[in-house]
Amino acid sequence: MDRLHHSLLRDETARMASPSQTTNPPRYNAQVLLNSQPVIVTVIDPSNHQIQFQNDTALKKFGNIAGFSCYDKIVGCSSPCTFCRMPEALTSNSVISSEVPLPGDKFLLVHWSQASTTDGRTHVIETIVDITEHKRTAAALHHSQKMEAVGRLAGGIAHDFNNLMMVVIGHAQRLLQQLATHPARQELETISQAGMRAAALTKKLLTFSRRQVFAPKELPLNQAIREMEDILQRLIGEHIQMVVVLHPHTGHALGDPVQLEQVIMNLVLNARDAMPDGGLLNIETDNADLDEQFVRTHPGSTTGPYVKIMVRDAGCGMSAETMSHIFEPFFTTKAPDKGTGLGLATVYGIVKQSQGYIEVASEPGQGSQFTVYLPRVGQATIEPGTPQKETAAAVTQETILVVEDDEGIRKLIATILQDQGYHVLTAADGIEALQGLQMLKGKCPLVITDVIMPRMKSTVFVEGVKAMRPEATVLYVSGYGGDTLQANGVNDDMPFLSKPFLPTTLIEKVRELLQTASPR
Repeated sequence: MDRLHHSLLRDETARMASPSQTTNPPRYNAQVLLNSQPVIVTVIDPSNHQIQFQNDTALKKFGNIAGFSCYDKIVGCSSPCTFCRMPEALTSNSVISSEVPLPGDKFLLVHWSQASTTDGRTHVIETIVDITEHKRTAAALHHSQKMEAVGRLAGGIAHDFNNLMMVVIGHAQRLLQQLATHPARQELETISQAGMRAAALTKKLLTFSRRQVFAPKELPLNQAIREMEDILQRLIGEHIQMVVVLHPHTGHALGDPVQLEQVIMNLVLNARDAMPDGGLLNIETDNADLDEQFVRTHPGSTTGPYVKIMVRDAGCGMSAETMSHIFEPFFTTKAPDKGTGLGLATVYGIVKQSQGYIEVASEPGQGSQFTVYLPRVGQATIEPGTPQKETAAAVTQETILVVEDDEGIRKLIATILQDQGYHVLTAADGIEALQGLQMLKGKCPLVITDVIMPRMKSTVFVEGVKAMRPEATVLYVSGYGGDTLQANGVNDDMPFLSKPFLPTTLIEKVRELLQTASPR
């Protein structure tokens, strides 16, 4: 071994010496150099695969394995590894490298190079680097990029779908107001409800594929879960029994209604996947007051009043190691074709964005329970089935400009506003709208414009509006959300309605903006 050290020392000093140092090169201790490396380094006799030397890193990893075969002690094989490239290294003056997959989704980066002894023998230096985490990160990045592409596609589809749903829902709502006692009213209500469910589905698609603007409001938790029961039962299948216990005193949650639905749905789907052979699924709501003692033992939580949602399954359960990673993006214990690893990560993100807290309790073979805490803000104010308050017609002749490239939506918005007594001008794009404003005599206190339009960007159009009509307030409408809005100059503090919206929602928003813009 001393001869090998001297050989390594000679090779290292020759490599590191500069031309000016060749007459008196610095001297190094080869063993010290090898032991300083943070990677596994072994020197192997290729004739019998016996380990002749191991550095400190290898010693800490495997113990003393000198004199044993490399394939036995390092890889755990009974014969030389199929991936071994020592023969190539013996015939090459360069370093031979390979990425080696191992059971358990682990990966090693292995380098082989020659090492000559003083008695003329040739051994092989083998260095090993665990690149498992690097491979996982690269795979996650690839998946993230793929999901981003899917998100862009979904965003475009959702926008067009929202436009269609807006026409369906808008006209159905108008007819419901006009046909209060008509025999066809029930069918119209069915159309309207189906349209709104379709619109909600589109929003869920957008929430999954891209970050949405967080729009918290007071939500009756029990009502939200009650309205989801049918679809949740269909999702989990007949082989799973779902028991829902909604405590009547449960208060309201502060959160985004679409995101709350996504939290519940993801937790229920996770419970379903944990019980492939069937079982019992419990959903329960209640109030909770988190005190300082709770916060001390649950990092990330804060004191205060909360409502809580408990989703408990009788499935396979999880180990402590699995639970420590359960909310990490792309972490999943499911088969590659059975899950993305995003469901629980999305739940965690929504709960944290809502200023809430989530905890999980589980043991292998004992099932799992997820408990979500959301800020509590009050009690029930509107019960399901309460008739909507009629919106009185506006007594006004104020002019409103509607700019929308979709003809169906443009006509619908114009009709809704005209029914309220407003004078409405319409345009299919920004150029046509600015031409109309130039010819208009009198004031135009409100402009309603789509965010994405042909021929002229909405930012340029709005600049033109402000230059021509400084008194005008701009109300943006769009089926897009999140980054798309920001990229087109629409910030959180600007008046905005997300398509599809109800006629009553539009009327209330218009009145609010006109009232704010009117001189006091």
